Amino acid sequence: MSQKHLKERINQRFSSLFPVLEWLPRYDTSWLRLDVVAGITVAAAVIPEGLAYASLANLPPETGLYAGLLAAIAYLFLGTSRQVMVGPTSALAILLASGVGAVAGGNSASYASLVIVTTILVGVFAVIAWAFRLGFLVHFISGSVLTGFSAGAALYIMSTQLNKLFGIESSASGAFFGETFFGRIWYTGIHLTETNPETLAVGVAGIVLLILGERYLPRAPNALLVVVLSIVLMSVTNLQARGVEIVGSIPSGLPSLTVPAIPSISTLGSLVPVAAALFLLSYVEGISAVETFARRHDYQTDANQELLADGGANLAAGFGGGFVVGGSMSRSALNDAAGGKTQLTNAVVAVVLVVVLLFLTDMFTNLPETILAAIVIVAVTGLIDTSEIHQLYRVSKSEFAIAMAALIGVLTVGMLWGVFVGVVLSLLVAISRVSRPVTHELGQIAETDHFVALDVYPAATTITDVFVYRVEAELFYANADTVRTDLLERLAERESDVELVVFDLTSSSTVDFGAAQMLEKLEEKLDSRGIDLRFAGAESEVVQLFETTGLATNVGGVIPEESVGDVIDRWRAERSSS
Repeated sequence: MSQKHLKERINQRFSSLFPVLEWLPRYDTSWLRLDVVAGITVAAAVIPEGLAYASLANLPPETGLYAGLLAAIAYLFLGTSRQVMVGPTSALAILLASGVGAVAGGNSASYASLVIVTTILVGVFAVIAWAFRLGFLVHFISGSVLTGFSAGAALYIMSTQLNKLFGIESSASGAFFGETFFGRIWYTGIHLTETNPETLAVGVAGIVLLILGERYLPRAPNALLVVVLSIVLMSVTNLQARGVEIVGSIPSGLPSLTVPAIPSISTLGSLVPVAAALFLLSYVEGISAVETFARRHDYQTDANQELLADGGANLAAGFGGGFVVGGSMSRSALNDAAGGKTQLTNAVVAVVLVVVLLFLTDMFTNLPETILAAIVIVAVTGLIDTSEIHQLYRVSKSEFAIAMAALIGVLTVGMLWGVFVGVVLSLLVAISRVSRPVTHELGQIAETDHFVALDVYPAATTITDVFVYRVEAELFYANADTVRTDLLERLAERESDVELVVFDLTSSSTVDFGAAQMLEKLEEKLDSRGIDLRFAGAESEVVQLFETTGLATNVGGVIPEESVGDVIDRWRAERSSS
């Protein structure tokens, strides 16, 4: 290999690892103003949300800013979406708090260290998934499960903010239902007499202003404006003396390299399922936003590269003293609405966060915690897609039931196990669909050689002595027996006059060994009844498998991609010549 070719291959490899090397040299300078404006707009949302989600994760407020800064830098170099913003999210924060909190067992010192370890593990899982090109796995998470999980997550997260909103000191840990949605609702209900009126008033006012801002000024930095107003309010009144809790001092300065102490093997083992759940949620959140905006603006993204971007962002956040990050649909939508054109908006967000961390942290000292709760509550309402839930109920009761099962799973067993409930439900749905594929008996369109599904085109007619059958799926071990049973049941209705069964493989480009064995047994069973079996539309790889197993010889030979009409004509010619 020449030095020139070697250099080209190295450049291509670096470009694939770092998409910034592809798009930055071709950057259209006319987009710069739009990217800068969008970046400043998004940063105005990242700052209050970062503080709020750090609180949600039971971490110091500055960690939310660290996570947002480092995630933005990582995604700038590694991401393939032009609109997606990566950083702390409400669902990841609460899942982190509940999962790692259970492992830490109330030890606040070890909790902070375990959060960093967990965040690094999430990054490692993502990088491993990228190395094995597992980006396709996200498509096994069904839409109905995500709809139910998101709604359940929103309600669960809201329940965690009730004590801050009402000014109630204790959490729901002593409640009858435990640390669940219902436990927190129960606890809040029986402790309403402990509500701090001033705290509740400030929080409710924040919620009202945020809702009004979203409705009438959707492009304005509403969360930041509410934060500033609340800080001014606390500075000119004695509300703090009346029990309204504030964030307190936030240290200034940029994040530094943080290497956590390696926990024991047993502790690390307890963190693995937490990190796995966080990785799944982080990637699903991110890839959903990536695909949404790629479709909206008609450009290509790379699901596997997004795994690397997710891994890089979480490794950076972990070693930088932040916590788990993922793609944010709300901030991505804000970026898109503000006119962001490229990943350069991430650079602008990073610059703004650097300025805030170096010079402006003192501004947030008097920020009321109830305002952070208000920001979280309003932010997560977007996770409840009532129109989608209503459509599921109207269109498919089974899909609606799956969504509700995911929702109830989150509310009853918490976010951590709620993620796994969602994954298991998605896998069960996928397994159910592939193990029970759609099948058709085919009929012939009059005066043509075309065969179509009788249940779709009832005008098509059957041939007296021929039964034509098609499966709308790949044939493999999981659906082989179901297909065999279905074919025989359909055939039983016409068995007295059928002499030939044509299995159309046009929609079954892949047949595995287990399915081939099923077809061999089917051929034997049909032969014992005096019925011939033939195959139409077989791919060359399938024909090779049939020849290797001997099935092709038993059925009179299989010709690649032979049409149903040609198979029938060949069979009749063989019959007439014998």
